[in-house]
Amino acid sequence: MANKKTNDFALDVEERIDRLENYYEEHKKPIVIAASVVAVLILLLVGIKFWYLPSQEQEAEDQIYHAQMYFSQDSINKAIHGDVTAPGFEAIADEYSWSPAGNLANYYLGLCYYDKKDYQKAIDYLSKFNAGDVLISPNATGVMGDAELQLGNKEQALQDYLEAVKRSNNTFTCPIYLKKAAFVCEMLGDNSQAVNLYERIKTEYHTSLEAQDIDKYLYRAKAKSGTLDN
Repeated sequence: MANKKTNDFALDVEERIDRLENYYEEHKKPIVIAASVVAVLILLLVGIKFWYLPSQEQEAEDQIYHAQMYFSQDSINKAIHGDVTAPGFEAIADEYSWSPAGNLANYYLGLCYYDKKDYQKAIDYLSKFNAGDVLISPNATGVMGDAELQLGNKEQALQDYLEAVKRSNNTFTCPIYLKKAAFVCEMLGDNSQAVNLYERIKTEYHTSLEAQDIDKYLYRAKAKSGTLDN
């Protein structure tokens, strides 16, 4: 009985193998083509990851250097558009949008257009920028707040300043944006929140430049909020 089961199993396996062989012979060409395509795609992805992208990123870093030099020299139009020797931030942001250099170009473009008083374009480019840097990231959000304020969008400016405060894990940028947020709160008539923000500067960042004259702003906000005696 056991031998019969073994023989039946062996016959079943042989039958399956025969079916697979027949199927392969009938569909050999498309199977070979599909396998070749997969192999080519794998090689292509490996080449992109380990050769093409690193070489393109190095190229982007080399090119953005020239635009950064123009920016540091206040040659804003050349920084944006480039010249015959090198591309500007716009071309770099467009051509290398996937790269860290392309991402950084968006940040610089935001600063450039803010300098040119094209505040909406500044916001558009800064909103594309994404970075975890403790100085650049809050500054990008803070400049967005400055641009929104220039456009008269006080509520959005306040949101941006408060977001910049959240991103500022340092004693340099945080008091700057706390103070700007407090100013906007006063503009909006939210003097109680302004008091809270000024007090944060006084207590948490008492060694900062913003804290040196904070008492007069705190006095003003308390007077307007009716909490001067508190």
